[in-house]
Amino acid sequence: MRIQKINDTTLRIFLSFNELAERNISMAELFQRSAKTEQLFWEMIAKAGEEVEFALDQPFWIQATIMSSEEFVITVVKQESPNEIPLEPKAKPKRRPRSREWVYRFDDWEQVINFVKAIGENIPGRTSLYHCNDAYYLVLNSRVLTGAIRQKTEAVLKEYGQKVNMTKAYLEEYGKVIQVGSALETVKQYF
Repeated sequence: MRIQKINDTTLRIFLSFNELAERNISMAELFQRSAKTEQLFWEMIAKAGEEVEFALDQPFWIQATIMSSEEFVITVVKQESPNEIPLEPKAKPKRRPRSREWVYRFDDWEQVINFVKAIGENIPGRTSLYHCNDAYYLVLNSRVLTGAIRQKTEAVLKEYGQKVNMTKAYLEEYGKVIQVGSALETVKQYF
């Protein structure tokens, strides 16, 4: 692990994939909020405090970027004021716009089938299904859901799946595509 202080508000932490493996953390887990990943993050911040006198004492943003096949960097940027919305912070990490994609994790195929049966005729528009790290991931566009259909869909999704902080791009790169575009309709038709 290497730590680089850019300025008083920006820090870069370089971490190898081997260091993640030693902690028994996968890339998928890194992008999900869990006790292991939070513990790793706060250990890195504590080390940064000791090595480069960087204190994380105010709201902040985090951006993880893969640098090479062996290493990635986590950029931490302190929010200078609680009402600030960074359009172009000094270190220029890009703030992701709020995603309109929902990604839900299902532990097994049976949960996917049960979700489709429970949702009934209210299957949301474009949906994609992936298999990654021994689980199934459903990606759907929340913009097409409105009113009561949105509420029902969210409720049924929470009952059978778990919302995760993962992107479609990540799943396309590291997972196996099962169906893109009309995944739930296909599951309903065959199961």
